[in-house]
Amino acid sequence: MRVKIFFVILLLFLFQASITCNPQIDSLKRILNSGSLSDEARFGVLMDITRLISPVSFDSAIKYGLGAMEAANETGNNYNIAAASKLIGTIYYRQYNYVNALDYFQQALRINRELNNLQALPACYNNLGLVYNNLGYYEEALKNHLKQLSYNEGLNNKKGVAISNRHIGNVYNSMGENQKALEYYQNSKTISEQLGDTNSIGTSLINLGVANMSLKNYNTALDNFMQALAIKERLEDTKDIAKIYSNLGVIYRTLEKFELARNYFHKGLELNESMNDKRGMTVSLINLGDVYIDLRKFQMSFDYLKRALVLAQETDLKKSLMEAYKSLSNWYELQGEFKNALDYYKLQASLSDSLFNIEKSRQIKDLQIVYEVEKKDKEILEQSISIQAYQSSQLYFLLAILIILGVASVFYYRYRLKKRVNRELEIKIAEALTKQKEQQQIIVHQASLTSLGELAAGIAHEIKQPLQNISLSNETLDMEIREEEPEMEFIAKTVKDIYEDIKRIKFIINEISNFSRGQQDELCEPFNVNTRIQNAFLLTRTRFANRRIDVKFTLDEHIPEIVGNPYKFEQVIVNFLNNAKDAIEEKAEKTKGDFNKWMTVKSFSDGDDVVVEVSDNGIGISEDCKTNIFLPFFTTKALGKGTGLGLSISLGIIKEMNGFIELESELMKGTTMRVKIPVVAVG
Repeated sequence: MRVKIFFVILLLFLFQASITCNPQIDSLKRILNSGSLSDEARFGVLMDITRLISPVSFDSAIKYGLGAMEAANETGNNYNIAAASKLIGTIYYRQYNYVNALDYFQQALRINRELNNLQALPACYNNLGLVYNNLGYYEEALKNHLKQLSYNEGLNNKKGVAISNRHIGNVYNSMGENQKALEYYQNSKTISEQLGDTNSIGTSLINLGVANMSLKNYNTALDNFMQALAIKERLEDTKDIAKIYSNLGVIYRTLEKFELARNYFHKGLELNESMNDKRGMTVSLINLGDVYIDLRKFQMSFDYLKRALVLAQETDLKKSLMEAYKSLSNWYELQGEFKNALDYYKLQASLSDSLFNIEKSRQIKDLQIVYEVEKKDKEILEQSISIQAYQSSQLYFLLAILIILGVASVFYYRYRLKKRVNRELEIKIAEALTKQKEQQQIIVHQASLTSLGELAAGIAHEIKQPLQNISLSNETLDMEIREEEPEMEFIAKTVKDIYEDIKRIKFIINEISNFSRGQQDELCEPFNVNTRIQNAFLLTRTRFANRRIDVKFTLDEHIPEIVGNPYKFEQVIVNFLNNAKDAIEEKAEKTKGDFNKWMTVKSFSDGDDVVVEVSDNGIGISEDCKTNIFLPFFTTKALGKGTGLGLSISLGIIKEMNGFIELESELMKGTTMRVKIPVVAVG
């Protein structure tokens, strides 16, 4: 009865809150639509709407945030542009879209640095540090938080110094260097105590508790969390109280005090439900499921784990979903239901592979960062040349005056000066061009690494399947051997199946090893394009199967061989297949998937040429983009999905084989990439 009353009160509170919030948003919308606002005022209203609506609707927040960015550009006020970039980045960050958040935070930092806006720089470095820490890019996270600390110290911002120390501690905690994390958390707590900042003291105590828990200093950790709990309860900080309950439950479960652990997990669940924090609710449900297993209350454990599974699936919380699969697999194993246990283990392993794709985002971000650095260096060089030209014009004017005093000496001085300036200018230009070339080589090399990174998840899946078969066959074989009269024919067949799976794994490993090594070797040898097409598809096929794309092959068995680097040719086919897959997915997003997804790969002879075609019924390419499609860094893909290097590199590879690439495409109908290479070519 008390629970029902609690939820009724909670619903009334949420309803009242929505009523309170909506009039404010509606009022701002009416002001926005009045049409009487200046650009500056319109920007301010859009920013206010974005902040108010972001906790309610992510899509609406992004829509109004981009509107604020457009208004900021119209005002030409760089401070406004930086503020809009920071706000949009924050919205993406709260939705765990770290790649897009990183783009906008980088833009905010760049503009504030140009403006020399010292007050805004600590927050910029803080945001970048938080993103990199969540991506597991700990060195970059540490570097940005140390810059944040340095600026806050320079500004004598004590509260900022406390926050910086706490975030540096978080990075060290993520890196597993818990002793180092303790030092920074203690620094943060000491500064917060000097400031009398009770909330920050409580947060620092939570951090200290987590670090001590990682170091297995459980009594100290319990003391930290209890002090933090007393502070947060006074402040009515429900979110942090829920975190503390969860951590207390984990410690007591580790100490095998299961009833205490259960009580704290229940308290954490009730608070997370009151806040409608679905991520926190999922974690609490999994913890309760696990502790009820410890208490041997299996039916209650199963009920909580099933609730956690449903909630994780509804909210697409992949890490929580993986933990739910793991706990359910353990539950079924303890019940002796090994088939169900194996099914949930497979689901956990498959989801673990999908989380591997974060590596691809990091590699793409590396390329973008390198490109931005190169672009900035070019701008600096152009400014330097412009300044030197201006200085030279002033010098010429001075020389013209000096001519009146002495023609001979002036002409000699002018000659010597021009010669020296030109020589220095030539040296600087040569150095800049050399640096540009080196950076382009780095970018091309990293693009190859990105291509390998994109294949990693597919390769892992290809290897995981036979490994699972081997594991299952081994368990079956073990059970058969334990029989009083084992069937030798069955044992022989099982051993043969294991051998075939081992051969499959060996083939996959050899193929990716050859592909990787072949990117670096300067090979030039005859090869069959059909074999290379099949190898390329082997490395990528999982990506198409998972997206229900029908791939058909029409390969001419009598096609002649061509000469060149077979592994670089595979890279071209991999690029074409990946681009086709992305185009089909983009069309599916725009049409809500209402079409049959297909792709065809053909090979045939055309006179003295070997022709390979890769066609799809994806989004297609506009006429305006066709002329630029092979240029470096040009891409038609959405932000964070393409580097713009794939087709540029592919064209270079085909030209090395004396061939060329043709493009046929129509918007919303599809694209055909056609490669023509002479039968006899010089690699």
